[in-house]
Amino acid sequence: MKVVNVYVNEKKLQKPEETIMGFIDPQLPNWRMLDIGIGLGRTTHHFAHRVKEYIGIDYSFAMIKTYRQLFPDSSLNGNIRLGDARMMQDFEADCFDFILFSFNGIDYISHEDRLHALEEIKRVGKKGGLFVFSTHNLQYIDNLYTIKFGSGLKHFLYQCYRYLRLIYHNGLPQRYRDKDFAIINDGAYHFKVTTYYIKPAAQIEQLKRLGFKNIRLFSLKTGVEIPKTDLNQLTKDSWIYYLCEIPAKN
Repeated sequence: MKVVNVYVNEKKLQKPEETIMGFIDPQLPNWRMLDIGIGLGRTTHHFAHRVKEYIGIDYSFAMIKTYRQLFPDSSLNGNIRLGDARMMQDFEADCFDFILFSFNGIDYISHEDRLHALEEIKRVGKKGGLFVFSTHNLQYIDNLYTIKFGSGLKHFLYQCYRYLRLIYHNGLPQRYRDKDFAIINDGAYHFKVTTYYIKPAAQIEQLKRLGFKNIRLFSLKTGVEIPKTDLNQLTKDSWIYYLCEIPAKN
């Protein structure tokens, strides 16, 4: 229930989502949309009334239950359901024009399950449709270990505690320099979960191997599209949004 409470006040789109919506807004009225990992409807309220048909799924029964308690009279309740991105057998192939998996939901499953989820997304998406998701940036990892001064003694002591916990769980950041991705205990939910981090260049290759096309990147901090030059220099965004085209089925 504590995890649910974190999402109660989440209502705004993130800057990259706003940018991407600006690109696709004219086409949304003709599209069927699948929103994966909806939580308590943060993205639902922005997209559901814009698309031809909206379906939102979440892996957490607590999230779905709380959503329906918060919005008991919503006309969308029939289209909000339990669902697992790794196994979407309820949906036929070529169902959706637009698929969104935001707020790094894809980062809380294993590497193998991540690939299964991407395959499933490719299956249920239409050829030429769009897939948008966010994922943690492994090149940001040095920033996790930064201790900031001038925030008061209590906050400083907490940062020191967090720094030691990060070393205990993960070692020093140098160990990840040569890795394309890593599973890191970054302190989320008081160090109770681990998070998948991946370098932008490696994420692009991962998508390409699965057949996704026309891959574009967007900065979490600014919402601006990131050029693919100097991908190794992307160290300021804790996570990055990716927009890509769904390929034809094999």
